[in-house]
Parts: sequence; C-alpha cells; structure tokens
Amino acid sequence: MILTRQEGKGHGRHPTTAPAAGRQRSRDRWGCEVTTTDIRNEIASLEDELAALPDAPLRAVIYARVSQDPKEQLRSVSQQIDECTAECARRGWSLVKVFKDNDRSASRYATKDRPQYAALKTYLREGNADVLVMWESSRAQRDLEDYVKARKIAEDNGVKWSYKGRLYDLTRTDDRFATGLDALLDERESSITRDRILRDVRGNAQKGRPHGRLLYGYRREYNSATGDFVRSVIRQDQAQIVREAVRRIAAGEGILTVCRDFNRRGLRTNHGNTWRHFTIRDMVTNPAYIGKRVHQGKVIGDAEWPPILTGNDRQAFFACVRRLNAPGKKSRPGGVKHLATHIATCGICGAGLSSGRNAKKVGQTQGTPRYNCRGDEVLTGGCTAIGKSVVDNYINGLVIERLSRPDAAELLTEDALRAEHAAAALAEAEEKRAILDETADKVAAGTMSVAMASRIEARLLPEIEAAELRANDAGIAPVLREVIRPDIGKVWPKLPMARRREVVRALMDITVTPPLPKDTDQQERQRQRLAFGQRLRELRRGYGLLGMGERQLAKLAGWPPHKVNNAELARGSMTADDVRVWCRLVDAEDQADAVIAMMPTPRAKDTDRIQITWKHDL
Repeated sequence: MILTRQEGKGHGRHPTTAPAAGRQRSRDRWGCEVTTTDIRNEIASLEDELAALPDAPLRAVIYARVSQDPKEQLRSVSQQIDECTAECARRGWSLVKVFKDNDRSASRYATKDRPQYAALKTYLREGNADVLVMWESSRAQRDLEDYVKARKIAEDNGVKWSYKGRLYDLTRTDDRFATGLDALLDERESSITRDRILRDVRGNAQKGRPHGRLLYGYRREYNSATGDFVRSVIRQDQAQIVREAVRRIAAGEGILTVCRDFNRRGLRTNHGNTWRHFTIRDMVTNPAYIGKRVHQGKVIGDAEWPPILTGNDRQAFFACVRRLNAPGKKSRPGGVKHLATHIATCGICGAGLSSGRNAKKVGQTQGTPRYNCRGDEVLTGGCTAIGKSVVDNYINGLVIERLSRPDAAELLTEDALRAEHAAAALAEAEEKRAILDETADKVAAGTMSVAMASRIEARLLPEIEAAELRANDAGIAPVLREVIRPDIGKVWPKLPMARRREVVRALMDITVTPPLPKDTDQQERQRQRLAFGQRLRELRRGYGLLGMGERQLAKLAGWPPHKVNNAELARGSMTADDVRVWCRLVDAEDQADAVIAMMPTPRAKDTDRIQITWKHDL
C-alpha cells in the first residue's frame, strides 16, 4: 500500500492505494481517494476487533414482592432479594437496581396498586436493563392479562427473565410457552385459594360461628393446650355500653348526643378509636346482639354466642331498627328541604352544616333561614353560620354552569370506574374476612399459635374496616345522567330536592369559612372614602384654567350625570378603570395609580366564604 496525501488537503497522513482498473472510486471527507475494497476490509477488521473483546456483563434488575400471607408459606421480600442477588453473582451479571413491593397482591382480585412494579415496567421500557431476576414467576403477576403486557415489554426491549435458576428469552417460542404456562398455573393457584376461602366463610356462617373483626361486647376463648377456638363470651363492661346505647336511642335520644357523651366519658371502641355516628348506628341495629348470625347483610340463623340484648333490651333493639330505618322517615311529605345540609362542611371543625334560623328581629314572625355548624362527635359546633339563600343561590348557579358546558359529558365516564372500585373494595374486605376465618381454623387444628392468630387479627381488622368504607364511598355513583344538558337551567329548579342534593354531592365538596372580623373603626373607613372623593374633585377642578364641570365630565366618559357627584361625595362605587378614565379626561393620567391606591377596600361578600372543590376536572 502506498501512503500519500493530497496536496493542500487534510492535516495528517492517510492511506490510499492506486485504484485498479474497473474499481469504483470515491473520496472520503479529507479528500483522499478510497475504493469499495478498502471499505470492506476496514469493516471486516473492526468486526474482528469487536469479536475479540470480552462480553460485557448483563445489566440485571431484581423485583421482589410479598402479599398478605398469614400462613407464612412465601418468602419474605428480603429473602427473595438475597437469593436473586446470589443468582446475579453466580452468573456474573451486574446488578443495577432493586424494585420491591411489600404487602401487595398480584392477583386479578388485587385492589391496591403496585407502585414499584409500575416503576419497573417504565425502567425496562427505557432500556436500562438486560435481564429481570425474580424468585419465582408469581412475584411479577398472578394474572394472565398482566403477564401478556409484561412479556410484550420484554420482547420489545430485549429483556430476558430469570427465575428459579433458569434464564428465559421471551423472543424464543419455547421460552414464551414455558413462561406462559407458569403464568397460567399462578393464576389458577390464586383462584383456587380464593374459592377455598369463600367456601370456608360460607361454612362458618352456616354453623353460626364468628368471623372477621371481634364484635364489641364479646371476647373469644381458646383452648390453652390445643389452641382450638372454644367459644365467644360476653364482656360485661362493654355489654353494658351496648345496652345503654340501645336504650337511649330507643327512647328518642340522638345518635350524635350519645356519641359525644361516650367520647366525653373516655369510652373507646375495640380498636381504641373514638365513637362515631356510623359506629353507634351499626351497633344498635346489628342483629348479632340478639344472638343472630349475619352473612352478607342477611340473617341466616342463630349464632353460637349468647345474646347481649334480652328481655326489654331486645324490644329496645327492634325499636332502634324501626326508628333509624323507618320508611316514613325517608318518605315524609316534601322529603329533604334544604340543598346543602350535611353536604356543606364547616371550615373550622370539618363538621356538616345543618339548617336553622337567626333570632327574629322586631316585626318578624320568624328568623332568617341559615346554615349552622352542628359540630361533630366531639365538638359541640357553632363555629360558623351563613345565610341559606346565599349558599343555595351560589351553588345552584355553579351547578347549572357546570352541567351546561359542552365538555360536561366527560363526567359520565366516571360511573363505570366508581362501580369497579366499589366491587374491588368489597372483594378485598370479603377476602380478608375469609383469611381471618381460615386463621381461626388453623388455630383450632393446632397448626398456628394463638399469638400468631392475634397478630394477624390485629392487622387485618383495620384494613377490612377501611376497605368497607372505601366501598361505601365508591358505591355512591354519580347521578348525572339526564341532567347533563344545554337547557339544565330550566330543568334544574323543577327537580326534586333529593335529586338536586345527589347531583351536588357528586360534583363538589363545599366548605364554609367563618365571616371576616367586622371593621372596628367605621370612622376611619369613612375618612378613606371622603379622601378618595376629595382627590377626584381636586383633579376635576384643576383641569385647565376654570376646571371641568360635573356634567361635562360625565358626558365625555359616557356615564350617567349623577355618577361624578356621587363619586366625589363618597356615595358611589368606582372601579380602577373608572379612575383611569377620570384621570385621562382631566389630563392627569400620570396620577392614576396613586389615586387607585387611595380607593377604599370593598367589603367582603358572603359568597367569598364559600369554598368549592370540584370532584371532577373538565
């Protein structure tokens, strides 16, 4: 090969060869002549150099997960990570990141999101790893649909899977078949477990045995030698509270009054919480206290535990049920009468507002209607009050404007989502109750200690209660169909009050804050208004040699004749734009900002105290 350099080209030596006859010639970026053969030789040389380099280690990420597992059959997250880390070291892989989800189910019935699993999928899509390492396939998913999505990510980004000591390439047919079969078996195992749990729950219910959270007023006894469940016995200290609540409410006392009294006396629920309106209501209408077994909201027979309410207390229980669930109470003439009662809340204590009236003034037959803070189970209320017409008119205007918008139809897409969330929350509560029943059976069979069962029960009971609350909240589906229409302004006043309240509750949260403090120095406020009017008069009279007349200024500004006089006497309301027009007409535009700064602060409106939080963004 002859080394040459083109004259006047390049800044160094570059190889070139005299082109043979028939060869294709071209020039590189430095102007040297090269041939196709030279390029091919150079490419082959580079390929040989790359082949001689040692293989770079695969970049590995670990995903570990454990769900609720009272039987302790699965490995903990830390154990999974240790084993996966050892697998990476054995294969010479470079561990770049670890993702883990604790106390998260991967089945098709799961109700909680897995934030780390979502982050893992994003991480893999970005091409940051070459292999995903798991302890077993079920750690990633127990749902075929989720498996297909994860496999697609692996195929598109060249990510391999590793679990149980084997490496899978998802671009290969056999490996896709093997991992798909594992995913199918994982989903089957999850479904079988759920079916068995539900079957055991139904069996215990038919036998009248307890399950789920411990009923207030009872305690459970276990055989000290075998750990078998023996019976439920009455706790007399709590049973007396149950009887007291039933007697007081049957006699006509309010639930909130009983709540506040119990909390004032330092009484607490089984979990150490304060009493709430719904806990009192559920207690005094629960058939379990008269010795009946309830399953899925229905009485299915006698319970194995003794009743707390007997004799006259049993009759008082039925009186509570009639009073709190009386059809006449729900269908009284006129139904609900007020738009915002118990929907609007107090901005101080968070309690709902109830309807009431101001003290009547001289010449009035009754006071003005208003909404008052009613307090909660602990506080007595009275934090704030506001005129009923102010709130109703303001809310009605907002609802009409919202529902008549062209994009309001987007709100209808929430119906299906809320129904799904409610069903998922109920399924979660039912599944965890079934786990508690199975735990009791394990204790009875001697395969689980009483201490372990107590730990499981203490953990699951609050989660079950929270799931039931979520189901109740999500189950209140929006009632917006047939009211999202351009002419809602004409239809809205004709709707029944109960229907309007449901729409308001579905659209917004309403908070009413206390009124601002009244002006303590009325004379100072009046002085500011007079100073502002005096300054306007000075500017008008200082125009030209003789000043400008009131009527002339009003005519030039396009105002009514009396507006100028009222402004100078501090009787009218001037805006910043009005002041700028005034100053421009009297050749004092440079003083407009100073005059605007002298304007008295307007009084706050009652509607400024109403804070709206929309539940749906459009």
